[in-house]
Amino acid sequence: MKVGEALIQTIWIGALWSVGYLVAPVLFEYLETPAEAGRVAGALFTIVTWLSMICGGLLLLATVRAGRQRGTTLRNYLIIAIMLLLGTSQWVVRPMMEAARLPDGTPAEGFGMLHGVSATLYLMASLAGVLLVGLGARRLREPGAG
Repeated sequence: MKVGEALIQTIWIGALWSVGYLVAPVLFEYLETPAEAGRVAGALFTIVTWLSMICGGLLLLATVRAGRQRGTTLRNYLIIAIMLLLGTSQWVVRPMMEAARLPDGTPAEGFGMLHGVSATLYLMASLAGVLLVGLGARRLREPGAG
């Protein structure tokens, strides 16, 4: 893995973990209402999803441009998996969550289940990110990498 790719991967997975497991819980702790915290967290998750599409796309493009084969299949599957998991959460589950809100913004029936689906997709993407980082660290140590 080239150093530039490692930097892209670090920014991407770092943002994924920081927003999901540091920033979002703090929002719910310190903002006035859960609805306000949810709106801000939702905006941040949207940013992470777009960042994922950009960073994942750049990493896949780098693989194609370099014509690499050995050791890139798992890496590419992880990249694609993260992008699909976050995209599904953002563009499939989130609109259903928004529809499962009352006019005042409070959760209605079904919201909790959809939130659980979204959280599970995010967790799966986060764990795939850990695997991607581990794979990248191993590849950085290979002779001739960098």
